[in-house]
Amino acid sequence: MITRGSKYFYGAALFGYLSALLYGFVTGASDQGGVVAVFTDGAVVDSIIGPLTLGWKGWVGEHIGYTVLLTFAGVMAVLGGFQTATRDSDAESIAALEGIEASDLPPASVPAGISWWPMLAALGTGVVIVGLVFSNVALWGGVALLVVAAVEWTAKAWSERATPDAAANAEYRSRLLQPVEVPLAAALIIAVVAVAVSRLLLAIPKSAAVYVVIGIAVVIFAVANLLATRPELKGRVLGIVVFVSLLVIIAGGIAGGIAGTRDIEEHHGEGALATSGGLPAVVDDLRAPG
Repeated sequence: MITRGSKYFYGAALFGYLSALLYGFVTGASDQGGVVAVFTDGAVVDSIIGPLTLGWKGWVGEHIGYTVLLTFAGVMAVLGGFQTATRDSDAESIAALEGIEASDLPPASVPAGISWWPMLAALGTGVVIVGLVFSNVALWGGVALLVVAAVEWTAKAWSERATPDAAANAEYRSRLLQPVEVPLAAALIIAVVAVAVSRLLLAIPKSAAVYVVIGIAVVIFAVANLLATRPELKGRVLGIVVFVSLLVIIAGGIAGGIAGTRDIEEHHGEGALATSGGLPAVVDDLRAPG
């Protein structure tokens, strides 16, 4: 029996295989003068047989895309087979196949929750690869992300198995990492906000920069007062508000960085140094006799 989880993989495999056939047919027909020409010249059989037989008979057009789609279909089919063989990792189904009573199975452990650190590690790996090609700044930024993900992921894995009590495990993790996480996160947020706001202010006209700064200060003050007067709001709501605000500020900083710095006029002094030719001229006047 095909399990529910394996149906998604089999569906993806079928989609990949049909896409490979269509891709091979269209690109192969374009090499022969086009799809219409293939039908009119009687070469449609070779255009269809080629993708079906992996190019053994007939022809296939663009081989790289055709191979990628076939590889995707094969991987999805293999994963679907694993899901079918393991019955979607359902312990009761596997026990029934092996003749074991469900009452004899050990109690299931409570899931520890979603961990974001593997995704951060994947992001850091991607940034490192991009940095190797384009920029040393991106390279070391990716390395920093990998270090943070490794430390946090290790601490989370340790704390979840420290004791059978989930609340005590969370407390242990907080005691271990919060004295380091809070100041580092605060310093990072301040640095990101300062850089983003500076890029934005340097990109817009000087007359508008004043009103932008005042507007940002008013919004921050209003949001802070709202959160202070509503202590019943959950921590998740506060986190969403802070996260969205950071995204807006960072987006503004990126837009300002892309737009570039506005033309800044050079300011010259109007005092005695400017009117007398600068400091060397004043020194010469003092040294002159009389």
